[in-house]
Amino acid sequence: MQLSTLLSSILLFVSLVIPVLSMSPATIPKGILNWIYPPLSFDVKVVHQFPAGTWIENLAVRKNGKILVTALSSPQLRQVDNRGRKPVKLIHAFNNATSCTGITQMEKDVFYVITGNFSLSTFRAVPGSWSVYKVDIHHHHPQIIRPRPTRVSLVANFPDSIMLNGITVLSRHKQWLLVSDSGAGVVYRLETQTGMIDKVLDDPLMKPGSSAFGNATNGINGIRTKRGELFFTNHHQNILARIPIDHRGTSKSDAKVVARIDGVDDFVFDRFADAIAVQNGADRLVRVDGDTTVTLAGGPLDETLPTQGQLYGPTAVRFGKVKSIFRISRADWMLAYITTNGGSAQYLDGNITRGGTVSAVDVRGNW
Repeated sequence: MQLSTLLSSILLFVSLVIPVLSMSPATIPKGILNWIYPPLSFDVKVVHQFPAGTWIENLAVRKNGKILVTALSSPQLRQVDNRGRKPVKLIHAFNNATSCTGITQMEKDVFYVITGNFSLSTFRAVPGSWSVYKVDIHHHHPQIIRPRPTRVSLVANFPDSIMLNGITVLSRHKQWLLVSDSGAGVVYRLETQTGMIDKVLDDPLMKPGSSAFGNATNGINGIRTKRGELFFTNHHQNILARIPIDHRGTSKSDAKVVARIDGVDDFVFDRFADAIAVQNGADRLVRVDGDTTVTLAGGPLDETLPTQGQLYGPTAVRFGKVKSIFRISRADWMLAYITTNGGSAQYLDGNITRGGTVSAVDVRGNW
């Protein structure tokens, strides 16, 4: 009788749980999601600490979980182990540039990276020095005995640019990208198969302003497409905004402010279509809730405390991609990975004592 009851309980459990496990994570109710994957115990965890003076600018996450990072302080694309257990690996060093900014993924292990010349001592970009490269790392895998070299090719130079910054996919079918110019306050469409460039967006909400921080970093910044609109941040205007676009990336009407966010840098959409943004000036990770924000992690810095638990100059944020039902310890798609520069103020006063990081925040405690 007891065995029969036990078997019935097991069958009931399986009948309830299996349908949930077969669902896409985005469709699982938040309460059940937290029960299957209980939130981790840390607020901000440093995955990798870079040397002093290393400004990590942006990131993209591979399907295998590894994190590709760009640096404003060097023209290098590097790979960070998402579990923090393996050394950082150099993927490629770009010639004729001092910096890398935006990165986006077009298809599995095919990425597009922005390079150019930027000075951290003057906070000024060199106009016309900016380019977009294709980086194919299909064969860059540790389990391949004799991996092929990373294939890197120039897609296009942007002679009329001031500082290219954000980059996102417009059409995977046509292999088109949108690229933001922080200094000019415009967005270009880049047709990657031909290298053709067209300026498609030019709106007052994208424009930079006069600043002591140089000529490039305070206009339109991060960009993302969603449901026929381009969402973008503007660091100078302290806004997250959106503008309706057509299939070619041109505007259908004027841009509108979504939320005002002091010192906003880059952002990403979570699995529930909420915008998660980083505040470079305020050292915070926030969720946009209507026209206001809710702090998820970070805040006023305490110089007496170690980097662990704090966000010194967050620059970009992306979610992990590893999904594992039966090996929960390896799943990281609920983690927000954040790049930091070590604190922007240290570059302005010349007293550079910290390096950037790749850090992780489990945001489910704030769902």
